[in-house]
Amino acid sequence: MAATAEQGGGSSSEANPILNPEQMRQIIVSLSGGPRKPKAKEPEVYRGERHKLRGWLAQLIVYYGTVGWQNGHDEEKILYATSLLRDDAGSWITPYAEERITPTWDNWAGFKAELQRQFGGINAKGETRIRLKNMRQGKRSVTEYCNEFRPVASEAELDDSTGGELLLGGMIAELQNSWGASSEEYEGLEALAQGGIRKETKLATVRHI
Repeated sequence: MAATAEQGGGSSSEANPILNPEQMRQIIVSLSGGPRKPKAKEPEVYRGERHKLRGWLAQLIVYYGTVGWQNGHDEEKILYATSLLRDDAGSWITPYAEERITPTWDNWAGFKAELQRQFGGINAKGETRIRLKNMRQGKRSVTEYCNEFRPVASEAELDDSTGGELLLGGMIAELQNSWGASSEEYEGLEALAQGGIRKETKLATVRHI
């Protein structure tokens, strides 16, 4: 009887093993049919605006990566991108869709290159520099302003010093005056952006007090 009791005590521990968090995760994943992919936000339609082409293509790249089209799937990529073309861009693709004109591309890379030829900036660097000179912070926070400024600056291929000067030139007068009154110097675009955020926070604190 004692032997039976000992055997029973041992089997109870084996019948109820304690699982660690990783084992629990694996069980949950297997029961749910595998790891879930994040739901992809679909790209916006594209109407042929030259200054929006780069951002729109970036949206497509992110979307294709999320749905598993990183490699290959050229035909699907082209068809999906084509379905988002409207207005001027839609007019451009129509004769190709109607097979009145033979496409000059046979893969995704070729399709992107043709989009660049049709709707990319004629003088991309010059156009982006003009955009940066006219860009203003307005009522936005420094963070929001910098988030708009950075991708345009990278397209213009500005050196750090020039980029910083243009960024400062678009900030609100209160921040510019605060910078002029201090002895603090900046080294490059990112340093200026972070400095602007700090100054904005200090000014907000002072106003609150």
